[in-house]
Amino acid sequence: MSVVRGKKTVFCEGKDSSLDYSLLNKVIVIGLIFLLCACHTTHRTGEVLLPVPETFSRTGTADLNKRWWESFHDPDLNQLVEQMFSQNLSLKQAWARLAQTRSLADQARASRWPWFTSEAGAARSRTNIPASTGTVAAYGNQYTISLGASYEVDLWGRVAASVRAAESEVAASRNDLDSMAVSLAAEVAETWFSIIEQQAILDLVQKQTEVSQTYLKLIQLRFAQGMVSALDVYQQRQQVAGTRAQTPLIESRIKVLQHKLSVLLGQPPQTRPDVLESLGFSRSLPELPALPATGLPADVLKKRPDVRAAYLRVNAADHRVGAAIAEHFPSLRLNGSAGFRASEFTRILENLIWDIIGNLSTSLWKGDSTSAEVRRTRALLEERTANYVQTALKAFQEVEDALVREEHQRIYLEKLKAQIGFARKSLEESRARYLNGSDDYLRVLTSLKSLQTLEQSLISAKKQRLSHRIQLYRALGGKFET
Repeated sequence: MSVVRGKKTVFCEGKDSSLDYSLLNKVIVIGLIFLLCACHTTHRTGEVLLPVPETFSRTGTADLNKRWWESFHDPDLNQLVEQMFSQNLSLKQAWARLAQTRSLADQARASRWPWFTSEAGAARSRTNIPASTGTVAAYGNQYTISLGASYEVDLWGRVAASVRAAESEVAASRNDLDSMAVSLAAEVAETWFSIIEQQAILDLVQKQTEVSQTYLKLIQLRFAQGMVSALDVYQQRQQVAGTRAQTPLIESRIKVLQHKLSVLLGQPPQTRPDVLESLGFSRSLPELPALPATGLPADVLKKRPDVRAAYLRVNAADHRVGAAIAEHFPSLRLNGSAGFRASEFTRILENLIWDIIGNLSTSLWKGDSTSAEVRRTRALLEERTANYVQTALKAFQEVEDALVREEHQRIYLEKLKAQIGFARKSLEESRARYLNGSDDYLRVLTSLKSLQTLEQSLISAKKQRLSHRIQLYRALGGKFET
């Protein structure tokens, strides 16, 4: 087992300032200048201790296609996934969230640049002037046109830290979208193969019903000849009725799966996707593709979009700590304005006025607000660091789970096929003994039920193995354009 090290936290510190006490009248000025030059926030890189297994339990030789659903060689599935990418409403919500995060990052970047304002005004005033005859009203006009600018000097890196945090959030949001796309593609594939599975079982049940009816005709013929009792006829009729009774339940499952698929495609549940028309005839599940090369577990950290998103949020929280600590220090803002002022509008361009102001301000007392924000951002950083480690470990688990389940499902399929072979021989033998009068019909009925149940289980087992492969593709990750 190896350990991956990465960024853990950002610590921001203020360096000690020293004062020149040689001249008392310069203490304040020199101290202020030295403080501005020497006191700053610094980033100190920490580590994330992430235990990473050396290898996965199994691996293959096939290349891991980013568009993994194409490895099943099913054109209908490819069409469904592409349709989902363009119409799924959850994915559209993810795109909208990404747009919101990008806008917030643009707002953060705007703080790096000066802000400009413009103003135009006109005023008229009246002043009463004392005179020998009383008061005389004097009127005056004032016209102004001005352009102002304001800029915050990023002395302690607060603005830069906020921008980097916002950019990390954008990248994390984009990876969230990729993660959702991977999960939705897996859900579409699962639903599609489940529909094929149920359709195949429905076709099998219809064939089994025909076989049971053939047995029923044989029993009725022997009953007419007085060779068997009515009990055998009733037992076989019950078998036929029981097989037919499965049909509405299977059809119900197919309808529900079609509804789910329609909603995944952004359509009402009553709408049948066009590709479902191809299910009007019997079709089988695809063969399992060759096992892909799983690579090293450390590669999953780079390929899984949810793991990348978790790490980017650690990075964003890291910078938030720096921005919060920078709030302890004074802020320097430069303000300037230029314009024209006159008492007559026609002469407004004759009187130019301007000013430049620098303001250094800090909060002397805000209670525990600033320190509390630092503690909050540090706690958030710890939370996101733990979430990153948990997400990575979960990713390793999902890959291993899918590998183990697929391998054991393969073993189960082999044993199930062998069991079906024995069940067929048992049915043939019990049928022969029944026709020879050596056994009653109950043994034939039991063998027939067992065989039909196993045949249905085989279809479901094949589909389950495909599901495990889909989960493996999803667990291995990989970015693709959506």
